[in-house]
Amino acid sequence: AIAKSQQSSEDMSVLGESLPCLKLEALRDGDRRSIFDGAGTHASRNVQYDQLTTMLRQEERGSYRCCDYLQNYPSGFDDDTLSQGEKSINEACRTSIAEWMYRVVDHFRVDREVVAIALSYIDRILSANHCADRRAFKLISSASLHLAMKVHFPNKWKDIGKLIPDLSQGDFAIGDLVGMEMEIVKSLTWLLNPATARCISVHMLSLLEMEIPASVLNKVASAAIFFVELSVCDYSFVTMKKSVISIASLLNATERDIDVHLRIKKALNEIGCRIDWYEISFARERLWALHKQTCLASSRRSSTSFSMPDIPKTEDFPSPRSSHHFPGM
Repeated sequence: AIAKSQQSSEDMSVLGESLPCLKLEALRDGDRRSIFDGAGTHASRNVQYDQLTTMLRQEERGSYRCCDYLQNYPSGFDDDTLSQGEKSINEACRTSIAEWMYRVVDHFRVDREVVAIALSYIDRILSANHCADRRAFKLISSASLHLAMKVHFPNKWKDIGKLIPDLSQGDFAIGDLVGMEMEIVKSLTWLLNPATARCISVHMLSLLEMEIPASVLNKVASAAIFFVELSVCDYSFVTMKKSVISIASLLNATERDIDVHLRIKKALNEIGCRIDWYEISFARERLWALHKQTCLASSRRSSTSFSMPDIPKTEDFPSPRSSHHFPGM
C-alpha cells in the first residue's frame, strides 16, 4: 500500500511536466446551445438511464478500446535527411490535428462532438495499424473528420467535405480521401458510433433533471464539456475509458457546488458503474492542469488584443500541412 501511495504521488508530480501546449478555448455562452430545458419526466429519465447503461457496456468491448500506440514509434528521433512528411508521428502531431479540427468545426458552427468522434476513429485505427509517416497521418485524420461529419452531421458534411482536400494544400486529392475513408470503415468494422465522454456526461446529468434546476444543469454541462474537449486533445487520455473522463469532468465542474457534486456520486452508485477512483483522481488532476494552462494562455492572448480576431477566410484557413500546426515538422 505504501509503495502504491508513493507511486501515486510520483505519477501526480509528472502531470504538469508533459502537458501539451493547448490553445483551445471554451465556447462562449451564446455559441453553445442549452441542453436541458427542465422538462424531464420519469419516462425520459428511464430512457436516458437505459441509453447510459448501453454506452457503458459498449466501452467494455475490445473494438472500442485503444492502446498506447505511440510507443511503437521512435521518440525523440529527428533525422534531418527525412522530409517533413516522412518523419514518424508523435503526441504533438495528434494534439495539433485535434486543435485544427476544433478550429474547422468552430468556423463552420458544427457541434464540437464530431472532433471527439473523429479522434476515436484515428486512435482505434492506429491501435491496430501502423502509420507510415506524418503525411499518412494527416490523410487518416482528414478522412476521419470527413467520415464523422458524413455519418453524424450530414447536413454540414458537404460544406466542409469538399474543402478538406483544399485545406491539405496539395498533400492529397478527393480520390485519396474517399479511398482512405473506405480503409477506415473496414478497419473499424463499421463501428462508427462510439460513446463519447461528452455524451456520457450529458446522460449522467439528465438523470438529475427532475432534481436540479435546468439553469444549474446547463452551467455544469458547459463546464464539464470543456474539460472533455481538453481531454480529446491530450494523448494521455487515449487509453482511458470515456466514462472515467466523463466522471472526472463532471466532478471537476461541480467542485464548488457540493449539492450537485454529491448527487452525481449518488447517481453513479445507482447506475452501478465500476469506478477506479485512483484513475479518476489522476484524470481530474490532469484535466485541472490542462484547464489552468489553457486559461493562462487565453488571458495572455486577451491582454494583447482589445477585440476578437476575425475568422479567417476559407482560402486562408489553417491547414494540417502547415508546420505551424505541427510543431517540430
